[in-house]
Amino acid sequence: MAINQRLYRFDPAILQGAPANAGVYALWQDGEMIYLGHSGSIKASLLVHLERRTPCTSGAGYYSWELSLRPAARETELLEEFRQRYGRLPRCNVKTG
Repeated sequence: MAINQRLYRFDPAILQGAPANAGVYALWQDGEMIYLGHSGSIKASLLVHLERRTPCTSGAGYYSWELSLRPAARETELLEEFRQRYGRLPRCNVKTG
């Protein structure tokens, strides 16, 4: 999974360097990918996640990203790779209720 090659601290100052381009991004906690998403602007989506942390993502300390011309398709590929490797989705990608 290429998205975890480099992790960046999940804080407002560091997020300013995130790309405004389309792609996929992941949130990490204690070395575990806890959320994977896609966006037309990685930076904008990460800023929203930082402002509106959910109980599940509140512990995220790092993020990573990968540019993609087809972000939704790439997200699907990465989620399937994760599921094949771990037998489940990242814990904050699991829908409840």
